[in-house]
Amino acid sequence: MPTATSFSDHSIGAQPETIARIGEGMLAAGTALALFTPSENLYFATPGFIELYDIQEGQQSLASILRHCAETGIGPVIEADEIETWLAKNCEELRYGTSLHFEVAMRDGRWVMGTKTQLSDGWIVLVITDFTSVKRREFRLESDRDAALIAAETDHLTGIYNRGATMSRFGRLVERATKTGEVFSAVLIDLDMFKAINDQHGHDGGDQVLVHFAACATQALRERDILGRVGGEEFLIIMPGATREQAHTVIERLQAHVRDQRLVLGGVTLRYTFSAGIAEWKRSKTLDGLYHAADQALYAAKHAGRNQVKLAG
Repeated sequence: MPTATSFSDHSIGAQPETIARIGEGMLAAGTALALFTPSENLYFATPGFIELYDIQEGQQSLASILRHCAETGIGPVIEADEIETWLAKNCEELRYGTSLHFEVAMRDGRWVMGTKTQLSDGWIVLVITDFTSVKRREFRLESDRDAALIAAETDHLTGIYNRGATMSRFGRLVERATKTGEVFSAVLIDLDMFKAINDQHGHDGGDQVLVHFAACATQALRERDILGRVGGEEFLIIMPGATREQAHTVIERLQAHVRDQRLVLGGVTLRYTFSAGIAEWKRSKTLDGLYHAADQALYAAKHAGRNQVKLAG
């Protein structure tokens, strides 16, 4: 194999010294470069390319280089159960068109940007540039964006969805059900005698009760249920696929779970209850109509003496 400083002038149409200067500049910039013959045998590689793909002595082809990387776990991340099928697909993609740009994750944590250029006579030039720092900034930006989205949708006290996020998901489910006829139920919950809890234990104590209830509900509800805090001590649960009777069973389980949990405030074990109203979506219901129906059922539950679960008609 030619050394890193011996550049071929095969069918390029430039003076050798010009090519040498270009090569010298690319080497100084840390660019990894390889030149393959029309039959995809490696003709030339810079030290950076040799190191990146752990090029072995002797004649190598594009397929043999990638096969070696897959077998040794060196070089690019190759996720394939059957390497020959993967090789056939990816080598074919490299052959397609005169120019191709691609990103590759490396086993050592680096990311590289590859550019493949196929010359008019079939020779292939691969240029590999490390852009790990760019990719890491991209990941950080995505992480920051995701964190900002989560923060915008999260109730700062309880850690569950806030009103805006809950109502947005409520609206999407109504739209979907309107098209598909999907069954679901909405449950409005209000913690009983919450003002008395605040008066007796202070607002910090009241906050602890809200956090406690949100944790209990998260544990007792089904995985696909949507739980949000929509007011001071008021919570909304959206239950996809649940009839009002099925929702009633789940809320009774939540009542028992809250009852069995021990919450200590100022050395005193506090017991609290909640009232709930359940409304099942029908095709004639809008979001506002369904919410109002659940609210009316909640009012009936509190009027009946609290610690009750009522179904909307």
